[in-house]
Amino acid sequence: MKFRKAISEIKGLQYLAESLDLQSPMGKRFLLESDMLCNETNLNIEYDLIDKLIQSVESNEKTISDIQSKLSHLRDIVGSIANLDANLVLNDVELFEIKSFAFHCHGILNLQKELKHELVQLPNLSALVDLLDPQKTGIPSFYIYDDYSEELAEARRKLKIAKSENGESEGKLEELFAVAEELESKVREELCDKARAFAGDLRIALNRLAHLDLLIAKAKQAIQLNFSRPELLKENTRYKAMFHPMIKDELQKQQKRYQEIDIELEKSVCLITGANMAGKTVVLKTLALCQYLCQFGFFVPAEKAGISLVHRILLSVGDDQSEMNGLSSFASEMMSVNQMVELSQSHENVLVLVDELARTTNPVEGLAIVNAVADIFYQNNTRSVITTHYSGLDSKFRKLRVKGLDKDLGDQRITGKNINSYMDYSLVEDNTGEVPHEALRIASLLGINKEIVERAQNQLNKNASKEEIL
Repeated sequence: MKFRKAISEIKGLQYLAESLDLQSPMGKRFLLESDMLCNETNLNIEYDLIDKLIQSVESNEKTISDIQSKLSHLRDIVGSIANLDANLVLNDVELFEIKSFAFHCHGILNLQKELKHELVQLPNLSALVDLLDPQKTGIPSFYIYDDYSEELAEARRKLKIAKSENGESEGKLEELFAVAEELESKVREELCDKARAFAGDLRIALNRLAHLDLLIAKAKQAIQLNFSRPELLKENTRYKAMFHPMIKDELQKQQKRYQEIDIELEKSVCLITGANMAGKTVVLKTLALCQYLCQFGFFVPAEKAGISLVHRILLSVGDDQSEMNGLSSFASEMMSVNQMVELSQSHENVLVLVDELARTTNPVEGLAIVNAVADIFYQNNTRSVITTHYSGLDSKFRKLRVKGLDKDLGDQRITGKNINSYMDYSLVEDNTGEVPHEALRIASLLGINKEIVERAQNQLNKNASKEEIL
């Protein structure tokens, strides 16, 4: 999967992509065209480079800033390089862009020598710089200099003299101008023939500078947001103090506290239960975000992380469902879950994340569907997480429960604005198979009409009595 597609599926990924301190258009293109990596060696190479850059940012911030400044002046010359390869004669704008690129690339090459670590290996384009800057002005502008051709220099001298003398006819001036222009075209063609030898190095430099731009942005983001380098594991995935950057940032703007989560995922199914407002959906979205970040070579939002790589990430949450295809929400969800089940049965290495499976159908059938789907994931050792409100879950499945309102409320009055402060979002093992009944308690604490709460509680008591008789 390309990063371009991933950000369309995960809002948190889009948020982090937009916050990257990328300086060049190539850096942005490089990011969007990046592939999701499933190879530990390739990922660790990327992580090592980010580690080196974090050290460089912290120990030699000025040099990194100077490199970013030069990156900001780079243009994406992929089209000009393609024209060189196609044996076309470049115009002055294209030659200017190539000269400017070679100048800044050479500057970045020298700046890297000031750092303890070589970040990316760049080709030496000094010969191309000399070719396009014969007067060694050090200015990244382009001009067909007289130094390129004595014949051109003489033609320009004659034209200049003719312009200064009023006696020359207009026809003569046009003739002299045409000669100079023809000689310029000849020089431009010769320059392009010589520059063509550097096309391969230019393409390498373009790609590596784009990568360098992205690496610096990743390193600075990791420092700013307290991301950590994930350890790549073969079995269980583990997070300590995992958080969702976008949600955490939004809560901080509202001066609210964000609670990090510890979680471990085995290569099997895990059911998460808990009341509404308990953050179950956020857990799923954060797991998806962290997996994507890891496999696109980013550090992850957690104090510590050990992640098992997968080939695909499958996420189904209510707010991502689309009914534009004419299907009901239940039908749409079932189509998505069907794909997950088929991949599980074919033993694909996937991470499956499903929020409130079968929530839009009746509870009896909904529970049956949850147990059936979970059983398939369990039998096929598919790393999967399903959140649910249903009680009566099969006892063989691992179950986690969000603690919820498991705090001493004291004399505090709970409102819609402060209830999150009293929620405990920690995940605890719970093998009862029963979902905690907190809805009425929350409604009561929020000051909902007492008659609603009382009537609902009476109905629950009646149902419980009937079950005891049966």
